Amino acid sequence: MNQQHTTPVASALFLALATGLLLSASATAQTDAASGENASHTARALELKQADLRIKTWQTQVARDPDNHGSYDRLAAAYAQKARETGDISYFQLAEVALAASLKLESTHEDAAPAFTQLATVHLAEHRFREAGEDAQKAIALLPTEMSAYPYAGDAQLELGNYEAAQKLYDRITTPKDGMLHPGIEFLAASHGAGLDWIRGDTSRANNDLERAIVLGQQMQIPAENLAWTHFMLGEQFFMTGDLASSERRETESLKDFPRYHRALAAMGQIRAAQGRYAEAIESYKAAIAIIPLPLYLAALGDVYAVSGDRIAAEKQYATVEFIGRLNEINQQVYNRELAVFYADHDRKLAEALTLAVKEFDVRHDVYTSDALAWALLKNGQPARAKDEMEKALRLGTKDALMEYHAGLIDEALGDKANAGTHLQHALLLNPHFHVIFASDAKMRLAEIKASTAVANVH
Repeated sequence: MNQQHTTPVASALFLALATGLLLSASATAQTDAASGENASHTARALELKQADLRIKTWQTQVARDPDNHGSYDRLAAAYAQKARETGDISYFQLAEVALAASLKLESTHEDAAPAFTQLATVHLAEHRFREAGEDAQKAIALLPTEMSAYPYAGDAQLELGNYEAAQKLYDRITTPKDGMLHPGIEFLAASHGAGLDWIRGDTSRANNDLERAIVLGQQMQIPAENLAWTHFMLGEQFFMTGDLASSERRETESLKDFPRYHRALAAMGQIRAAQGRYAEAIESYKAAIAIIPLPLYLAALGDVYAVSGDRIAAEKQYATVEFIGRLNEINQQVYNRELAVFYADHDRKLAEALTLAVKEFDVRHDVYTSDALAWALLKNGQPARAKDEMEKALRLGTKDALMEYHAGLIDEALGDKANAGTHLQHALLLNPHFHVIFASDAKMRLAEIKASTAVANVH
């Protein structure tokens, strides 16, 4: 799992940034760290039960008073929170239906601003980024003094690759100078600003942003999953810079906040694989997949099986990735980039990998989509075009070892061993464990380049 595949960092950059940390129907108290496996299951079951109770409460309220647009807003928020907690994106579709009902009742006055803001978060989660940006701008037009719409307008531009526009929108998240504490506004600024800081290569600031967001989230007692996500994302950032110890601490905190959180479980699988503890990595990925079989987790589990020598088990996971990615329309929409990278990573359906990458690039011009397109172009025998696209991917100085690895292989295919070696070395300096398969390949290729250069210098 890697930010390239997560968009979240999330996948968008990151799915949780895109779904509204402050828009749940009610702020549930933070779950105490559970001790033991049974306690962990119990705590998670209680969280999910609370999510179902919120849904039922607002379904009942809507039935009693179907002309109250605010009740539809709260029902949508309950559905969206359920989607976050379970990973089941069909709940975002239910949220969208509820918001459509709300906006049918009220869409022209400032009371409609929360519904448009929530609709932006849902469209972000569904990877409908242009629509998300339009939704957020409608909310801003109706109520420009309300800060909650600005970060999602910024997130939409971030995912589209319009980084200057994203920065301007994030800059508008300002705390009123009224002498009062506004932790909610500060939380929005910190949690959403981290994504753009990361893309620009300012990893220290991105980490500090999320550290600050965690403190603010704890003060506000935001829903347990939302706090767990913030820990998870900080752990992901630490992993990408090679700090496995800090990454593990953050993922452990995530699992304390929301026991058996599928994102943190998969992240622990990534960490264990990087440590060479493959049996434990397999168990962590299996635990995440038991909760929600996301293609990202299945592919990662397949890779661990592959390096463990179990090709049959690996192939089973890879086949399931393809099945889930094509299961329904929303999966095809959300997982286009993940599938493109998966096919390119594993030399499967390479023509389709390129088709999917191009399709994604038609609507999304961020650095990670450029990287996916470059990788697919390389695997389809087009290294010169891949080089052009890779330069776009690296244009902001994003510190991503997998991007550097891709760049290295592109230069190697073009016969530019010097630049290939530079990129491969950068990848390994950033994170010597960046991928359970490709990190070893990078080391081997770099050694071969250095050896051939040494021979050439002798002659």
